[in-house]
Amino acid sequence: MAERIALTVDKGKKLSSFATSAYLKTVVKSNGIWRCEKILPLDLNVTNTNELRIKIHAIIDSIADCKILLSTKISGIPYYIFDKMGFSIFEATSQTSEILEEIITETKNNQKKLAANSPKIFCTPIEITDGCYFLDYMLIERNNPEITTKKALLPFLAKNPFISLTVRLAHLPPWLEASAYGQKMEINVKKDSEGLLVTIRHKICGER
Repeated sequence: MAERIALTVDKGKKLSSFATSAYLKTVVKSNGIWRCEKILPLDLNVTNTNELRIKIHAIIDSIADCKILLSTKISGIPYYIFDKMGFSIFEATSQTSEILEEIITETKNNQKKLAANSPKIFCTPIEITDGCYFLDYMLIERNNPEITTKKALLPFLAKNPFISLTVRLAHLPPWLEASAYGQKMEINVKKDSEGLLVTIRHKICGER
């Protein structure tokens, strides 16, 4: 997996706090050199916290292959959401290749410690009763941040016959609603104490 880091930057593309950032820039290491991969605008002009949450989740979905965030300062709701979504969060006063290398090294070391101390985690749905499957994706996110919802669910949806599939998620992935699965599957969403319980079933024949 490529080494990627997302940075909050100001209009001059310099590292900034999340609150004052104008863009989210992702950098990737290629042939030993860090280069800019993409720059996404950050519109933080919101009227309520729910709108802020929606915007942050949207930006996270657009950098699905990146799970490291660097900022001069991040706190409050933004910090909570990125942390909940499995990001390793770092703060620094500036961006240098040395700092980026230190971040990658520390992240890898932390992941090794978690892997050594964590119980076995199922990364694909498991059958609870005949034809009924369950997957705790929120647990996967915390321990295997490189596994996206698409990686965890698409192979199962494409190949496995099932009566129902229930997935615990922090939020409903936009691709699930917008894809062909959203057209041919019945998707029910319920809140639980930690996030959402999303149950997917095949639509009854003739149902639109």
